[in-house]
Amino acid sequence: MAPDFPQPVPKPAACAAPGDREVGKERDWVRRTFSEQYNAVAGSVSRVMSESPGLRGASRADAAEALTDLVSVKLYLSGDSGQVDRAVRSATVGPHVPLARCVASGLRRLPSYRGPALLRTFATTAERGWFREGRLVTEWGFCAARTDVGEAGAGDTDFLVWSMTARRTVLVDPARADQIIFVPGTSFKVLRGVDGAESGTGRPTVLLRELLPSEIGEDGRVDVARVPLDEIALAGLEQAVEVVEQSERAAAKSGGPSGPPETAPGSGWPPGLVSARIQPSVRNEGAKP
Repeated sequence: MAPDFPQPVPKPAACAAPGDREVGKERDWVRRTFSEQYNAVAGSVSRVMSESPGLRGASRADAAEALTDLVSVKLYLSGDSGQVDRAVRSATVGPHVPLARCVASGLRRLPSYRGPALLRTFATTAERGWFREGRLVTEWGFCAARTDVGEAGAGDTDFLVWSMTARRTVLVDPARADQIIFVPGTSFKVLRGVDGAESGTGRPTVLLRELLPSEIGEDGRVDVARVPLDEIALAGLEQAVEVVEQSERAAAKSGGPSGPPETAPGSGWPPGLVSARIQPSVRNEGAKP
């Protein structure tokens, strides 16, 4: 049985991934629409940029663009990100799109992360079954995960992902030191699924690897056969599974939770899906950062 709400492929007007397009108009819109919130956080973002020269770019114009992009990331992370996530994942055209494009542009300026990451969320049996081995999964929204796989929030399903290009957000959001976010349009390959009975945590686990654009054919297909990168990722993810299991056992002995209860922005849905439990409800009255 297929999940009720797989993410639709967005039309250009609804796509948050800026691709090669210039987002100058979107930056103007963000500065104008969220002027009060923008001015409130621009100073702190400017300080971060002064301490990390690589974020600024080569010219004054580059620095101005970077400031708007990174302020957009800050607003997204500190505000009502769930509303933006729902709208982006449902491929809805609306005022969230220019904000989301600036957020995506800002994320690409941040340092990347390569290695295992954990996304713990809720998924139905049908949703978990959708992640069959070899499937190509494309996430059109912002997909957040944690690099500290021993710490996670609430959920009944673990998605362990081998990241290649996910972005670290700690520079603009120090409160979540181990958070990473995959930018819209990121694709993954399902490497393996483990049911709850086989898992040492009792939770079903899905192992995925982020795909490089060069691995996806012009027809949108990916080679389902195992390649060397799959084996490298699997080895790292299997080690991460052991860390998760050790954390669970330690938490059980101490009588405490295995991780913080809060849910990071973007992590309310399995990658590539709009959860059947949470139907998208989007009002085009304005994006709320």
